[in-house]
Amino acid sequence: MDNKPEWIKIFKYNAILSVIFFLMSTFYLGIQTKNYNFTDYTISAMVRFLDQEKLSFYNSLFFIKCFLDLSFAYYVFKHYHLHLKTFTAFIWLVAVLSFGLLGFFPVNQFRIIHIGITVIILISWALSQYTLAKLTGDESFIHFSKKLILIESVIGNIFLFTSYFNAISETVFFLLIFFWLTIFIGKYLK
Repeated sequence: MDNKPEWIKIFKYNAILSVIFFLMSTFYLGIQTKNYNFTDYTISAMVRFLDQEKLSFYNSLFFIKCFLDLSFAYYVFKHYHLHLKTFTAFIWLVAVLSFGLLGFFPVNQFRIIHIGITVIILISWALSQYTLAKLTGDESFIHFSKKLILIESVIGNIFLFTSYFNAISETVFFLLIFFWLTIFIGKYLK
């Protein structure tokens, strides 16, 4: 694990940076957008209220987050000597690249495709959390990851079935992911 090039360390925290960047940027954009409300609409629904300039910025947020996550994935692949043919690498790339696709398929123009991509992201991310936890070999972290995945699933279903799925509930998911990534990076990517 120690034979990775020195320059690759710049990617170590990119997943955490991507969550912070995305949440701060969408929060800022949401505040600046007339008629948009975090409690009434999802982050994706913000696109309905944006002019062309803000829309370009908004779409770029998905690509920038995707790029940051891809560079972090590269770091993890090198750290754990993962090849693209492994299930862990494949499923994680599906999650990361699917998020970038959301920038191409805004909910107001491609509702069904957007929802399909979102479902793929949620399933592939949950599988990624579990398989990455398994890479650590730490049974307590694997158990913790299983519980967190269950919590994410329960919360997600509650939000969906009570029609309370909005930017605030999405932020809760991002924060749970942020929490998991912080532990994963801090303890298992030294």
